Amino acid sequence: MGFFNRNNHSHRQTFANSNTETWEITVSGIVQGVGFRWSVQVLADKMQLTGSVHNNSDQTVTIMLQADLNQVNQFCQELPHNISQFAKITNLRKEKRVNVGKMHGFHVLY
Repeated sequence: MGFFNRNNHSHRQTFANSNTETWEITVSGIVQGVGFRWSVQVLADKMQLTGSVHNNSDQTVTIMLQADLNQVNQFCQELPHNISQFAKITNLRKEKRVNVGKMHGFHVLY
């Protein structure tokens, strides 16, 4: 019955009633020009996570994820085992971000 209730506000694009947060993960190593961003997208899609991935001018890659902390930790744990054979992660740093709008899907940014 609640599905048809016009006053049902469950469609709001906020995270107030969930454990979903925005996380920025910065990855160092051999992560540009080796299919790394594609590998990140495949893993994020497999885990049904939303966010984006893009290269930085300092040869690092930034991954933005909207997920709960357990999902982010699982992603970070599985990432080294799910990357291109030519990529190598030497450092991974994650930071929680605030005041970020809801993301839809997972996208490789250029």
